[in-house]
Amino acid sequence: MNVPAHTDALFRQAERGVLPLGELFQGAQTLVELGMQQEAIRLYATWIAHTASPAAYAACFNLAVARGNVGDDAGAARDYLKAIELAPGFVEARLNLGTLYERMNRPDDALAAWQSILADIPDLAAKPALHVQALNNLGRLCEIRKRLPEALDYLTRSLELDPDQPKVITHWVHLRQKLCVWPVYEAFGAVTVEEQRRHTSALAMLGASPHPAEQLAASLNFVERKVHAAPEQLAPPEGYAHRRIRIGYLSSDLCSHAVSILTAELYELHDRARVEVYAFSWSREDNSPLRARVVGAMDHYIRIDRMTDEEAARCIRSHEIDILVDLHGLTLGARADILGWRPAPVQLTWLGFPGPTAVPGIDYVVADDFVLPPELEPHFTERPLRMPHTFQINDRRRAIGATPTRAANGLPEGAFVFCSFNSNFKVTPEVFDSWMRILKQVPDSVLWMVADSDATRANLVREAETRGVAGSRLLFAGRVAPADYLARFRLADLFLDTNPFNGGTTASDALWAGLPVLTWAGQTFCSRMAGSLLRAVGLPELVTHALEDYEALAIALGNDRPRMDALRARLAANRDASPLFDTPRFVRDYEDLLATVVRRPAGVEPVDEPAVARLQEVPPPAQLTLQQESMLSLLRPGMHSIVEVGGATLAQAWRARVPNSHYIAISAAVGAPAANAGWSTAAIERDAELLTDADWQQLAAAQCWLFPETLERLRDPWTFLARLRRQALGPVELVACVNNGQHWLLQTLLAAGNMPDRRNLHLFTRASLAALLADHGFTLIAMTTVNAQQPPQIVLDAIRALAAAAGADPELAVQDALPYQYLVRAIAA
Repeated sequence: MNVPAHTDALFRQAERGVLPLGELFQGAQTLVELGMQQEAIRLYATWIAHTASPAAYAACFNLAVARGNVGDDAGAARDYLKAIELAPGFVEARLNLGTLYERMNRPDDALAAWQSILADIPDLAAKPALHVQALNNLGRLCEIRKRLPEALDYLTRSLELDPDQPKVITHWVHLRQKLCVWPVYEAFGAVTVEEQRRHTSALAMLGASPHPAEQLAASLNFVERKVHAAPEQLAPPEGYAHRRIRIGYLSSDLCSHAVSILTAELYELHDRARVEVYAFSWSREDNSPLRARVVGAMDHYIRIDRMTDEEAARCIRSHEIDILVDLHGLTLGARADILGWRPAPVQLTWLGFPGPTAVPGIDYVVADDFVLPPELEPHFTERPLRMPHTFQINDRRRAIGATPTRAANGLPEGAFVFCSFNSNFKVTPEVFDSWMRILKQVPDSVLWMVADSDATRANLVREAETRGVAGSRLLFAGRVAPADYLARFRLADLFLDTNPFNGGTTASDALWAGLPVLTWAGQTFCSRMAGSLLRAVGLPELVTHALEDYEALAIALGNDRPRMDALRARLAANRDASPLFDTPRFVRDYEDLLATVVRRPAGVEPVDEPAVARLQEVPPPAQLTLQQESMLSLLRPGMHSIVEVGGATLAQAWRARVPNSHYIAISAAVGAPAANAGWSTAAIERDAELLTDADWQQLAAAQCWLFPETLERLRDPWTFLARLRRQALGPVELVACVNNGQHWLLQTLLAAGNMPDRRNLHLFTRASLAALLADHGFTLIAMTTVNAQQPPQIVLDAIRALAAAAGADPELAVQDALPYQYLVRAIAA
């Protein structure tokens, strides 16, 4: 590394307080470009400590940026606050401070930092760009925090200042949908209705327009603005010579999300003699049981969060995926550019976005004859792959809780309860008009809905009263656990679907719980989803094709309880045997469908089924040492992703307990035994302290790291734990067996000038081990001991005397000298 020759001179000038500000900035930037970030930080800090300057706020700002770039968030926050103290009108520092707080998971502090710009900067009108940025930051984070009315207000004010903001208009439209502010499209300032429609997101357009051409136009607009043409196509067009089909699922929703609610059992039921299942995920680590189940069912679970789209595409290509299934579509956080690189010979979209994606590189969409009839095909850029019964899979393992009482849910006992638990943004004025007419025609009926926002509830009540229906006839359900949510459907009499955006997962939830669904099928894919489900469950008469018919049938059913009872009884009789909930049959049909489009070079042999069976062999119980048994007992049940530093010593035993779990062994430079290496699902043959960025990407999703007598053999365990903590994508646990550097026998050996195990580069005691963990954000959950033979009395007396001479507690010194090893479990949030 070429260090600037004048670096020492810069520091000497900074220490004397004579370094000009411009030279400070230039010198620090040069250090950063040379990879010497810490030296740049030291230069800024030295200058600030020794220089009295009215521009010190700018140096504090740059110092904060530099600290943030190396992960010192607490230090960066202090420096931003110092810059603001020195220059209260310095808006950039307040903007950056808010962004930093948001990254530190302090959203309330982030909002306060940005709100202070509006409240404390008197000449903000002279800084319109910064004013707009502050408003947009507030609107975005308020929307994330579900403070929807505030978000809408901030974005409205932003657009009044600068109407030429397509992205802000997109969010503004969708917020009005979520809040049920009608009409959704309404001109204000210089923002026209035409601009609002033009910049409506593809997802919002599914609920805003019943016309397939408008939905396709919204998707094409998304692609034009956000999808970039890839310079090359990665996958060979002729496909690969695999005996099993490698299916890759691309998604950020492999967590507690509607997509996983539908598909969890799919991954479990895939026929491993036919297919090998990969996930390429940037899903949030929500620690839900559903997420653990989904990840555990994958043969390979690969995180792509920290990869660029090109890196992710090349990663997928490296695994020679035959069919890449996009489960995301054009919903929030879409990474359509990955597909543009064509990392697989065949690419299709399914479930995540029920409409045309228009994404280049997507060949097919999974559909059925009803949800995507031939007349709709011209409005899709994808070719349909039609399932024989329905496009939507379902999970039979969804637990339904005990049926609650109506009283406990605020429902009148004798009323006819219409229910619509679809998202509020799917409710249009036209559908709501119909619902209110239905309530008027069905005496003693109520409408039971969900609404996360108080403002949405107030708007809906006001709209009901405007239409001559008492607001008390609208009842709102709160959020509950999944099993209780399903049980709640049993209290209703009829589910009223929305149009043009039907219920998908929600409609199948209702049917699974035994509640009939009434739908109105339109001209678009998303307006025909519930119709597909009803036909597959044997209730086709509940599919109407015009608003008038939908309304008339709802009124008729609401006034005919025997007919409703008969429908409910038929649903109960049909449910488990129907194609809608026969998940094993769906999976077979789905795999058959994929087999029709997979590409293979000529001459590929069929699957070697005995070899596949061997791949799925469950490990037999392993013979373990006392220490290994103890470490195993500290591993939390149900964890699906383990990393061991030191080889695969516990792989066989752990996977015997959790066969579908992922076990990665890091095996070089720490003397790893190879006996159980075959039971690990992956191996990294590299010094643990020389892991590459690609290695860390592979390891970032791990739930637990094991150190079987290897933590003390790392050259720099402090730096290693800091990197581990920084790279982890969610809460991460650590289970370690660590030799006690204070053990009485070791003390006697050291006193005699001997070192018993030269592999141990560090001697950790109870106190220093606890400090190591605490210093890197790990909370110690359990610490147990492994004791060997007891020391002679003369040794205990010597330890007491040595402790007393050092000013330490003699009895504590003896207590800490007895354990041969410590077994610890710690967790970092």
